[in-house]
Amino acid sequence: MTLNVDAGSKGRQVPSPPTERVVAVMHLLAGDPERDFSLADICRSLGISRATGHAILATLAQHRWVVRHESSATYSCGPAIGALARPAHDREFRSLLESLSETVGAQVFLARREGATLVVTDSVGDSLTAPRVTAGLRMPLVAPFGRDYVAWAGEAAIKSWLAGIGEPSTKLRKRLTAVLAEVRERGYVIERLSREYVRVYTALRALAADGEPDEITARLAGAFADLALVDYLPAELDGTPDHQVATISVPVRDADGVVSMSITAAPFRGLNAREISKIGTAVRAAARRIEESG
Repeated sequence: MTLNVDAGSKGRQVPSPPTERVVAVMHLLAGDPERDFSLADICRSLGISRATGHAILATLAQHRWVVRHESSATYSCGPAIGALARPAHDREFRSLLESLSETVGAQVFLARREGATLVVTDSVGDSLTAPRVTAGLRMPLVAPFGRDYVAWAGEAAIKSWLAGIGEPSTKLRKRLTAVLAEVRERGYVIERLSREYVRVYTALRALAADGEPDEITARLAGAFADLALVDYLPAELDGTPDHQVATISVPVRDADGVVSMSITAAPFRGLNAREISKIGTAVRAAARRIEESG
């Protein structure tokens, strides 16, 4: 059935036909979020010209209200739409974050997953060494990052996460498999602090500002995973009193048991194994309190 968005219902005068078309496009995409729509599908369903449809979608994609999938030339709802459903600064757990920040002596922030992107919703505390993380910051969920979101997600999700950086080497695949198993065992992710990490982290932040992860993002993350040692395994925390740690992150599950959020402490300094465990335990306790409040 064709929905002609230029025709008023029962003869009513549409105040702004161009705006009506934009609203109609978003309603169409949101009505079937699992489907990817071609330009022809959208124009035919709404009774608009190809030129009009293309102009609307190009503008919406620029603002991340829709995502254009290059491989199939189709469209679906974008990550920015989810952000409109709640305040940019989610302060519901502000007091908990402040308490955690004081306990661990580091900056602490909360993030939500929006498709293939992680969005910081609140942040407290400061650090002389860590880059400032503020609400609204976006980071791509691409291997080897986002381990707290995929470690418990099942084999299919892990395989898809790994495939995002192409075909990992046997060595890298074994490393990440062992790391994910360790994350599930101890309950938190440890991000090593290194010069390479800071440079890649900065670049990924900039790339995420442009929307969903693309091939450049994937290649950068994959190169980092190949060249750097990801996370810490138990034996690597023995015998060395000064482990350089950027962040320690814990997943937060929703009512269905799905990891939809994460809480992170960012010490950005050298820690011994006991200090790492202490911070990890504190962040885990904060994550459980958020889950229990849901």
